[in-house]
Amino acid sequence: MTPHGGTMFWTAVTFVTLLLILRKIAWNPILQMLEERERKIDESLTAADKIQSMSETMIAEQGQIILEARQIAKETVDKATQVADKARADILKKAEKEAEAMVEKAKKDIEASKEQAKYEIQKLVVELSMNATEQIIGKSLDKADHERLIKESMTKLG
Repeated sequence: MTPHGGTMFWTAVTFVTLLLILRKIAWNPILQMLEERERKIDESLTAADKIQSMSETMIAEQGQIILEARQIAKETVDKATQVADKARADILKKAEKEAEAMVEKAKKDIEASKEQAKYEIQKLVVELSMNATEQIIGKSLDKADHERLIKESMTKLG
């Protein structure tokens, strides 16, 4: 098979004719379709960049919100700790005052009991002295003697 000049000519004419027809009919729509596709890809990339930028901004804002929330939580915990410490100190102070008051009351009660016991002992000593004196002397004392003995006994006891 050797190529003939006429066949080559008609093949070339057919190729050029088809090329011109395709260029006239299909080439422009294909180019428009490619340009439209390129435009849509550019729009998608621009939208993706915009979305990525918005996402980064939102992530930064969320990070800031989280930091603020942590700070507020820390301040709340610190404030609650301070309130608890103050309440604890107040309770301890009140308990100390109550304990001191109880100790003072106990001291006063002890002192009163001590004075009462002294008075009872002095009274008993006087009565015993009176009875013993009455038995030894054999007579009862008059009021003046009785008062004198009581005063003497009181000064000796103390």
